[in-house]
Amino acid sequence: MITEEDRPKPPELLSLYAATSEAFGILKEEFQVPDTYELVLHHVDAAEPVLRSTLDIAAITMRKIQALRWVATPGVETANDVVVTLAADLLRAIDHLVGCCADEARADALTTFKNHVVLAARRAGGDGGVARLR
Repeated sequence: MITEEDRPKPPELLSLYAATSEAFGILKEEFQVPDTYELVLHHVDAAEPVLRSTLDIAAITMRKIQALRWVATPGVETANDVVVTLAADLLRAIDHLVGCCADEARADALTTFKNHVVLAARRAGGDGGVARLR
């Protein structure tokens, strides 16, 4: 249900703006993700091998973290369902990547980040209706 309700972004979402930078850096270093990642789009099944590679999962997760940072930016209008969807996309990927981390401190930091994302999504979600967040 789309409503005309406008709400301020919850502080938990705004705090993700800074947290995204750390999580992004952890993934980049831990999984040695290059500065440029190419998506192969020549065929619908071209992603199949990518969906199993830790490097590829890390790169795609980093892209979703970039999107989360954008919607967490003060002054950027978004909708609460966008926040919830990004959070859902990130949670499973981060859980998988935590299990692949060689460095326990980085794994713990990613778990902490994931928990902050969950809290922000719950607060942004509100009563289940769709609302604009400013």
